[in-house]
Amino acid sequence: MNASNAIVLSVLLFLFALPSVYADDLDPHNELLSGQGALDLLLLGDDPLKRQMAQIVQVGDENLAEVSQSGQFNQVILIQEGYSNGAVIQQAGNVNYAAISQSGGYNQAAAIQYGTGNIALIDQVGQRNSANIIQHGDGLFGFVAQFGDNHAVQIVQYD
Repeated sequence: MNASNAIVLSVLLFLFALPSVYADDLDPHNELLSGQGALDLLLLGDDPLKRQMAQIVQVGDENLAEVSQSGQFNQVILIQEGYSNGAVIQQAGNVNYAAISQSGGYNQAAAIQYGTGNIALIDQVGQRNSANIIQHGDGLFGFVAQFGDNHAVQIVQYD
């Protein structure tokens, strides 16, 4: 196993190991269920040929999450713990995967992917961090891990 595969595996294991409660979307209408200071949402598209999936977990205050997907078989996992974190994920194409995990406050992250088979992973722990991954093409991989405060990075990839 090479280093990049090990990083991807460890990030995916981290993201899937977090406990959460699922709210399934069982009809063609999108619903949003929220409680005081916490949101846990799983949306699955009703068209079996498109099968988009987005899971959003928010714990804390004033967190903002925006997800937009078009195409087929795209997946999103977005986890925010803390306060005033913001995340945007946009995917157009097929079989793309994006995961953002934010813990702390005032963090900003964006994953924008166009194409097929792209992966974007962002992990932020701390305060006032900024990370953007922009990918246009097929089979691209971007990974950002920020630990601490006041870090900024942007990855732009084209094939």
